[in-house]
Amino acid sequence: MTSRRMFRMGAAAVMLTLIDCSAGDLTLPDPGQSGAEQPAEVKVLSGDDQRAEAGTLLDDPLTVQVLDESSHPVPGVQIQFSFLGDLSGAALDPAAIETDEEGRAAAIVRLGEETGEQVIVAAVANTQLMSLRVRFSATAVPPDGGDGDKKGGNGGHGGNDGG
Repeated sequence: MTSRRMFRMGAAAVMLTLIDCSAGDLTLPDPGQSGAEQPAEVKVLSGDDQRAEAGTLLDDPLTVQVLDESSHPVPGVQIQFSFLGDLSGAALDPAAIETDEEGRAAAIVRLGEETGEQVIVAAVANTQLMSLRVRFSATAVPPDGGDGDKKGGNGGHGGNDGG
């Protein structure tokens, strides 16, 4: 009889432990910034579809904005800029940056040495969600504008420089 009583006491202890564990005191880690809205979308603000000589800087930085589900800017989000593929001479400055108070982040681009389309991706760090990444396209042309398809001389960037 003593072993039966011990078994019942052991079973009761296990049941109490299981009940205690399921009492709702489980704390899950916060998936992001405490009290802040979470990123829901990355939007291209400027810098897409530029042309420059291979191996040179683009005229304008690539700029994105991170928004929450209510389309409000989300500051303090780490954005990573990267080229698709391995392009000799290509560079991004910075390659990773936090969004500012307006949820914006920007990078200056040096195109790779090869001519043709070069794709740059801006993405929220540590995520694979497609809504949290955007693509920029830039075209690297041969030096001295030798791409053969320019129209209109200087492309409308002003007239003569007075001299």
